[in-house]
Amino acid sequence: MLCLKIGSPAAIVRMHSRAFAFYGPVQKHIEDKLHSELRPQHLEVKNESHGRKSDESHFHVLVVSEAFEGLKPLERHRLVNGLFTGQDGSLKFHSLRITAKTPAVWEEDKSVAKRPQCTGRGDGRVATDLEAL
Repeated sequence: MLCLKIGSPAAIVRMHSRAFAFYGPVQKHIEDKLHSELRPQHLEVKNESHGRKSDESHFHVLVVSEAFEGLKPLERHRLVNGLFTGQDGSLKFHSLRITAKTPAVWEEDKSVAKRPQCTGRGDGRVATDLEAL
């Protein structure tokens, strides 16, 4: 997915290349939720699922939003993670890697930590249940 900032900070154009990557309902759900709740100035959602991309089990979100102003990094992560957890606190899909920055920090540092290696062995991972979203 390619994200471009156009005009006002809230104007974001999302372009999806289906020829290169799977774009499914879980990724759309994540993007829609983040847009509606955090009104990001910059947003990237990447399906990092190993095995079949259509499993939609592992995601990385890069979110730049004024909603993070005054929050410590852990509080930013909890805010984003809380958008996707059920009443029991469990995540609706297997893995969510979060990079959450304020606009000022993003302007200074556009780096993103390298993703950790996930073997998928023994984690009980299955395709995401769309009904649970």
